Amino acid sequence: MKNLSRMVNWILSILLAFVFVAVGTSKLVGPSSMHWAQRFQRWGYPTGSYYVIGILEIVAGIAILIPRWRRMAAATLMIIMVGALCTHALHGEWARVIPPVLLGSLAFASAHWSGPGQSEVSRKN
Repeated sequence: MKNLSRMVNWILSILLAFVFVAVGTSKLVGPSSMHWAQRFQRWGYPTGSYYVIGILEIVAGIAILIPRWRRMAAATLMIIMVGALCTHALHGEWARVIPPVLLGSLAFASAHWSGPGQSEVSRKN
């Protein structure tokens, strides 16, 4: 059962890493970064705040692949997703509420399955 849990946690971590690195990168470079700038401005956030969120998503997305940092990375991603959820809800963007709820829940599951003793178990094997 532990091996199944560990395998599910790795799959979940890889999925979260892929999604958050991709979305974070889209906030920093390429044509979609202009759309993010417009969205953040429309939502009333300071200029350049999308850069901060993008960098946090990339760093946490990479860190979630490192067992020792997984819980902290997952917590960071959950906080970002709570912020996204609140932003979309406050602006009546109800269809956009679903991704933060789903991704935040997956980050919570990753943090939960990476319980306090998880890194020690990983080092012993």
